[in-house]
Amino acid sequence: MWNHGLDCFGEGSPMMIGGGILMYLFWGLVIILIISEIRKSYLNKKGTEAGNAIEVLRKRYSMGEISTEEYRERLSELTKK
Repeated sequence: MWNHGLDCFGEGSPMMIGGGILMYLFWGLVIILIISEIRKSYLNKKGTEAGNAIEVLRKRYSMGEISTEEYRERLSELTKK
């Protein structure tokens, strides 16, 4: 019998189906990794900004520009999550 262009395993073989599933798993993993890196980068940037603000606050307090009460209030605001 002649195959008429079908692969040797027949149409919709398990090998073809498995390859499709693996392709979706691969691209899903790639997308998850990209999103994870973007989130990590964003959170690191946000943490750095808060760290810079706390450092400026400490310097202002050590130079006597702000009172202890004002320092504690602002520090409390900056460290809230």
